Amino acid sequence: MSDDLTRMPPQNTEAEQAVLGAMLLSRDAIVDVIEVVTGSDFYRPAHEAIFDTVCSMAVRGEPCDPITVTAELKKRGDLERVGGPAYLHELVQAVPTAAHAEQYARNVRDLALLRGVIAAGTRAVAAGYAADGVPQEIAERAVEDMRAARDRGLAVTDAPPVDLVDFLAQADDEPEWVIPGVLARWDRLMITAGEGGGKSLLIRQIAMRAAAGLHPWKRARIRPVRVLLVDVENSAAQARPWLRKMAQAAAEEGAPIGSGQVAVEIPDRSVDLTNPADRSWLARRVERVRPDLITIGPLYKLALGNPNEEETARAVMSALEMLRTASGGAAMLIEAHSPHAAPGVKRRDLRPIGSSLWLRWPEFGFGLSPAADVGAEEQRLMDWLPWRGARSERTWPEQLCQGVTWPWQAVQYAGNGPIPGAAATIPAQPEHDEWLAESLS
Repeated sequence: MSDDLTRMPPQNTEAEQAVLGAMLLSRDAIVDVIEVVTGSDFYRPAHEAIFDTVCSMAVRGEPCDPITVTAELKKRGDLERVGGPAYLHELVQAVPTAAHAEQYARNVRDLALLRGVIAAGTRAVAAGYAADGVPQEIAERAVEDMRAARDRGLAVTDAPPVDLVDFLAQADDEPEWVIPGVLARWDRLMITAGEGGGKSLLIRQIAMRAAAGLHPWKRARIRPVRVLLVDVENSAAQARPWLRKMAQAAAEEGAPIGSGQVAVEIPDRSVDLTNPADRSWLARRVERVRPDLITIGPLYKLALGNPNEEETARAVMSALEMLRTASGGAAMLIEAHSPHAAPGVKRRDLRPIGSSLWLRWPEFGFGLSPAADVGAEEQRLMDWLPWRGARSERTWPEQLCQGVTWPWQAVQYAGNGPIPGAAATIPAQPEHDEWLAESLS
């Protein structure tokens, strides 16, 4: 018999432990997990017993933690069979973060699918060698067996395809706005510019105004949002002055930023999101803050590997997706650098440095580029240019210029400030110029 038929079937004990540990920590995790796996998906019988016990307790509305589940397993006579009370506590310790329970569950389910395929294939091979019956019927049974392994009982729960007429008759869902008209939950906006192009200030300004309940482009109020600022490039001493000035600007506008609205994370070491330890560290921050909006970057500082390699890009993308999931769908602002201008080219490429995968990943990608308008240099006038096609319609500025109390302001909205070509109307702002120069250096 081939070695392929005697090898250990595909299974992942750590993933199974993480699923069960997450269920013992979070009722939300239980809801997420039971939509993905069933008890028979677990390779270890002890894990199936624990899963079934937790599910039955959850259905009854009972708390599910190591103590209560221990008592229930003991009552069922299964406690020693699953490893005793100590094993349940070990399961809790095995969970990197409960927010990823669904991802762990998908791993368990996928491996169960592979075991089902192996079992169906083994039965088909045995039936073929036995030659017991009509060959066409043997082949049909093998096909049906493999189809059943593929569907694993899920086909009956599939919703039928929606007819186009019915689909078009449905009302469009209003986005769950974080910043009305600009960013909805789960949106990803990547902003690029050259060195000293002001992208860091713009991203922080958007976040700080949102936390204060101020629209990023207009003189309008919005619902204040909870923000997590992750800065992996500047030190605390470098970041604090301009964050303080922005907080003061918000207060002067009658919208002080309250306690608990903005959490600042400035690590004192390099961050590598391809490293599981760093991913878990940042996920814990996100789970604690539960932000509506996350700012992070610059992109090239989020991994120690070669940023041009797809493997590195995929790992960082996966980590950022994990952070959005851990937050419950926060919108994300990502800072990235654009390449140096090519010789003889007037406008530099605004696409992010690194793998071409980044061109397709965010919903929105824009860059800041010096404008060519009359008086543009005096106004620090910048064009706001897309480097990828937007997936949804949003309200974006066309140009940004030097602000008065904030670093940047959009120029096309009435009452916001100067318009292109009107450099002579801008009052001297030595204090602002000094701040901007220091921040961009």
